Amino acid sequence: MADLMSSNREIARSGAPWEKSGNTSWIQCPSCEDWFHVGPELLDRPKVKLHCPACHTEFLQDEAKRLVTSG
Repeated sequence: MADLMSSNREIARSGAPWEKSGNTSWIQCPSCEDWFHVGPELLDRPKVKLHCPACHTEFLQDEAKRLVTSG
C-alpha cells in the first residue's frame, strides 16, 4: 500500500453533493495537463499504465502530475 502513496496524490475531503463517497478519483496527465476520471479498480493497480483521452499519452500513476481521490 505504501507504493500507492506518492507526492502527487491529494485527498479531497468533500466532493460534490451528488457524488458517492469513495468514487471520486481524478488524475492529471503529465504531458498535456488535462484531467480525467480514474476508477478505483485502476488505483488498486499502480503498475497499470493509464491512457490520457486528450493527448493519448500512456503513463503510470506515480508519473501523473496530480492525483486527487476522495477520502
